Amino acid sequence: MQRHWKSVYIKKHQKCPDLDNLVTGVIPAIILENALSEITCKEVSKKITEFHNMTNFSPNSRYVGESLNSYINFKTQYFEKTKQMDNQLRQVFSDIEDPRYIMRDLLSAIFTKKIIPAKENGKIYSNGIFRIHNCDESFPIHRDNASFEANNYTVSKLRNQLSAVLHLQTAQSGGELILYQKSWKKSDEQFRFPEFGYSDDVVNDSKFIKIKPNVGDIVIINPIHYHTISKINGVLDRISVGFFFGQSDKSTLLCWS
Repeated sequence: MQRHWKSVYIKKHQKCPDLDNLVTGVIPAIILENALSEITCKEVSKKITEFHNMTNFSPNSRYVGESLNSYINFKTQYFEKTKQMDNQLRQVFSDIEDPRYIMRDLLSAIFTKKIIPAKENGKIYSNGIFRIHNCDESFPIHRDNASFEANNYTVSKLRNQLSAVLHLQTAQSGGELILYQKSWKKSDEQFRFPEFGYSDDVVNDSKFIKIKPNVGDIVIINPIHYHTISKINGVLDRISVGFFFGQSDKSTLLCWS
């Protein structure tokens, strides 16, 4: 990795040649600024917070959508729940475009590659997940790696795994993405918590950057690098939507959550 670890900022529809640099860790993040307008983000946030079928992740965290990580050993159930949720979300976004589809189109444009939902035996993976984090919510340090955690799913065989998150509403203060200049290796499992995340010892003395989420920005990272979110303060929830994606071939990216 380079000594100066700096994010690359791009504008809407600008071509971005830095995908390989993100994969290899030369840069920490690609940030697509003003991908969605504040008005659209507010409208989406309202629809999601009023959605009836929401899952509690913790006392201060909820989500809408399906996450493969919750179904590591229940593949059939994952695809069934995904189909049900996608049908419900089509109703939610019947009058405006689903932001997950907008994200796909924008990433296709900046990386000049087709991006489509991953499929397995004709079944479609989840298009993405909406997350709502309340005041006082904070997260342990973690990483994401389907090739290690979910090797019974076909997405684990993709060449790489990247993460794209669109920020729909920001916290009054806090809620920054903290990204460490250290990538996961198998020996780090000694620092792992039984439920979720890792001890701070796993990133001992590692350099890090903080990325402040701005409404409408899409932040793209390589989630094999350890990361977390700083404590959320104030009355506003932190609301985002995101998915993972990886390279299937030279011209195609597959996404899932």
